Amino acid sequence: MTEPFLAPHLETRPEGLFSPAFDVYLDPSVPVRRALLSHAHADHAVDGHGEVWGTPETLAFYRRRNPEWVGIERKLAFGEPVDAGGARLTLLSSGHILGAAQALFSSDAGSLLYTGDFKRRTSRTARPAETARASTLVIETTFGLPVFRFPSRERLEERILAACREAFAEGETPVLLAYPLGKSQEAAAILGEAGIPTVLHGAAWKLLPDFAVAGVAIPHARPYESGPPARDEALITPPSTSRTTMVRAIKKRRVIYLSGWAMRSASRAELDADVLIPMSDHADFDDLLAHVQDIGPDRVFTHHGFAREFARILAEKGIDAAALPGREERPREET
Repeated sequence: MTEPFLAPHLETRPEGLFSPAFDVYLDPSVPVRRALLSHAHADHAVDGHGEVWGTPETLAFYRRRNPEWVGIERKLAFGEPVDAGGARLTLLSSGHILGAAQALFSSDAGSLLYTGDFKRRTSRTARPAETARASTLVIETTFGLPVFRFPSRERLEERILAACREAFAEGETPVLLAYPLGKSQEAAAILGEAGIPTVLHGAAWKLLPDFAVAGVAIPHARPYESGPPARDEALITPPSTSRTTMVRAIKKRRVIYLSGWAMRSASRAELDADVLIPMSDHADFDDLLAHVQDIGPDRVFTHHGFAREFARILAEKGIDAAALPGREERPREET
């Protein structure tokens, strides 16, 4: 079904957003014949597509995480235009994780930027986010409320290192709860640069070869399979393991939750966390506003997270904005 607010570049279908000119779905939630993946987190990159388009890094992660997949891949480099059906598609870095991209569609009828998940702050393991002028903006708004204002990158890193060093001083093992693709490697790079050795959960460790190919080094790291953390080593493991034997077998531990959702005090009880640090791979409220300002769209459509709330805030500022129909899901944790 073609929606006038997205035409001619995109239309909505049950599977998700679809580009008629390129005959490709954007981050579809079910397997399709051809999918353009903004990045390789599982909620955007389901297994089973017939053909997958994405950056080399995203495709490498997709294959690594779905080893039985036998489809066709098409690598798209950042900034390299692809033309079809009178339209042009260009990928721009989104800064979310390594390889993550925004999709810019342009033609004589105008332009549309689909951000996918994005983060404007710089990191050690992902290319910085880019911006481009577009007449229509489709923006993810996971943290689209004013309460979600994160500390600076420098301050967050100071807090992570301080929490780990305090744990060591008390004879405890720091256990950092971090998503296995992106967040775990970023945390390991921060600790490694400070000389703190890390032990990585297998889901994060298996992705390190693809980070290495992309030129991202993670020093002083080893896999959990080689043994649990020893004295003065930190364990980095997914939040889903917080109540498993892997974590609970560590009698003297300090559990540190790294996520934008750490802004919620309820996260402490939900994950048995001792320390909450709002380190996120998503844009916070102020960076969402900055992205809209830099792109300068005539109209904005929000999706994911606090979509309706952020659209209302934009409308109050005089910006033509609305939540994308059918895509107003409440926040989900990245995988």
